[in-house]
Amino acid sequence: MFWTLAFWPGAAYAGSAHAFRSGLNCYGVWRLPDTGQTTVYAAGDDASYQPAAVKPGFTIYSIGSSSVTVDNVSGLMWVTNPGDACAGCAGGYVSSGTYAWTAALAVCENLSYAGYNDWRLPNANEIDTIVDYTKTAAPAINTAYFLNTAGTSTYWTSTTSPLATDRGMTVYFGTGSMTSGSKVGKLSVRCVRAGPY
Repeated sequence: MFWTLAFWPGAAYAGSAHAFRSGLNCYGVWRLPDTGQTTVYAAGDDASYQPAAVKPGFTIYSIGSSSVTVDNVSGLMWVTNPGDACAGCAGGYVSSGTYAWTAALAVCENLSYAGYNDWRLPNANEIDTIVDYTKTAAPAINTAYFLNTAGTSTYWTSTTSPLATDRGMTVYFGTGSMTSGSKVGKLSVRCVRAGPY
């Protein structure tokens, strides 16, 4: 089953440097991952549909001394471990540490890792695809494929809050909840790029 992408309000617009542009096929359809809901509460909710094609699934690829995680549904490629050593990266690591929003954008955009130099900060729609809503304990992410994600960590997205331009959208991996934070606050970063598909 495929769903038409519903953008987070203000998530992207034509011409944006951080526009949501990966994961869409030639028909403009985004393959959203399944939520994992198995109990039917109302006819037509997600538990009524269990297509294997949209079940969350990831593959880790080792590229030299680097490691990337590819989302088998969206095709997006993620840094597996932000704490990986990286010659030429700020602090000697891919994106460990915390950053204000503008610095977070720059960390990803300036990243040269695993043979790619087109990394970027994910938007709110993209980072939401790696939240594991079936988890009953923090962190709300598959830690076998997304290493070094603490349950107490909040991560930046490239999406500006639709309610206030001085705030950026964030995801808290303790629960997987999406909220916003002041762009001067320092939060964690996980970089993404278009996948190999």
